[in-house]
Amino acid sequence: MNDQEQKDFERNLYAYYKHLFPIQMIVEWLTYAKDNPPEQKYFNRREFSFERSLGGDTFYQRYQQFQNAYGLQKFLLDNQQNDETSSLIKYDIGAVFDKLPKKGEKLKALEKEIVIDIDMDAYDEVRTCCQGAKICEKCWKFLQVACEILRPALFYDFGLEHILAVYSGRRGIHLWVCDSHIRKSTNEVRSAIIGYLNINIGNADSEEIIKEIKQEKIEKLHPSIQRAYMIAQQFFKQIILVDQNSLKIENVKKKILTILKQTKILNPKLEKLILETNDSFQIWEIICSQDSERLEIAKLQIILMCLYPRLDAHVSTTINHLLKGPFSIHPKTQRVCVPFNLKDSSQFNPLDTPTLPNIIQQLAELPNQLKQRENENKVFPFLGKEIQSLKKYIELFEDFISKYNKPKIN
Repeated sequence: MNDQEQKDFERNLYAYYKHLFPIQMIVEWLTYAKDNPPEQKYFNRREFSFERSLGGDTFYQRYQQFQNAYGLQKFLLDNQQNDETSSLIKYDIGAVFDKLPKKGEKLKALEKEIVIDIDMDAYDEVRTCCQGAKICEKCWKFLQVACEILRPALFYDFGLEHILAVYSGRRGIHLWVCDSHIRKSTNEVRSAIIGYLNINIGNADSEEIIKEIKQEKIEKLHPSIQRAYMIAQQFFKQIILVDQNSLKIENVKKKILTILKQTKILNPKLEKLILETNDSFQIWEIICSQDSERLEIAKLQIILMCLYPRLDAHVSTTINHLLKGPFSIHPKTQRVCVPFNLKDSSQFNPLDTPTLPNIIQQLAELPNQLKQRENENKVFPFLGKEIQSLKKYIELFEDFISKYNKPKIN
């Protein structure tokens, strides 16, 4: 950004946190009122962290805690630091501690949601349309498949009910697992859950590409791997063969050859054919034409190697890990980090999500009387539902909170 763009961004961000950020809902969500009576001061013990810019430098404010939405919004809008003007870049959500979090205090992290983090650049080895932080509709399908695979694992294998899916604003997704017993889980339990969800995909020089798959028959594999294969199989042709032409990539070919060698299918003629062919359809036809009882297990490994979710395990396994909260504004793209429907992830397009300049323009078109605050003890009026491009995401978040706090009928 040039100086003027930076000033516009900071001004827009201030207006966003003043009127469009669903602060009451964020507080209601993180209070988990169904589980925590007010006297426990559960929300007060939650750590918030803020990244701010001051004179061109970035600094962080960790171990911030608030009593209510008013205190949080006041801090979000405060641009003074040591009598100098600073600007907010983003906010992060941390753990709930045993006492009010303060810098220098000896703190014990008691609770936090398990957050499953998947970034698009983890798929760079198998995508040809984009690289790094860039995304498009074609490669976003990798994350749609990830959602399709993870959703039944979380809902059925672990019996989880409350998963808030959020677009990171740039190149990935965050799945906030909010069930009460999960929030209380130790780092060891978190590691075990992520270990179950993950599979170990080795590099091109590995002797085994997917170390979890030792069996020669699909029906002998763990049911979760069988299910993941059945799901990924439905998307393999379109994504890998058509959209990406992934099998022509040198490192992907090396992995395929390793899998074929491991399953005792590879021979010099087959290796030569694969190395000389640069069309994924043809490569796949060559592989599928092999006469071997181990062919299905080889195909399973190739398909999962290309499409199985690539999890950033570190984010999920440490209870006091900080992470950007829902409805943040990503500073690079200026997109809102909006929730999406995990059960209908194929309908979510990150390129259609609202951007900060767009929603601020819509805010400017609203009548001024809507933007007035009644008194100093209340947060500024929330106008997110008045912005058409934000409304459906706000309602999705509202629905998630409502379902969590709804009493169970025995």
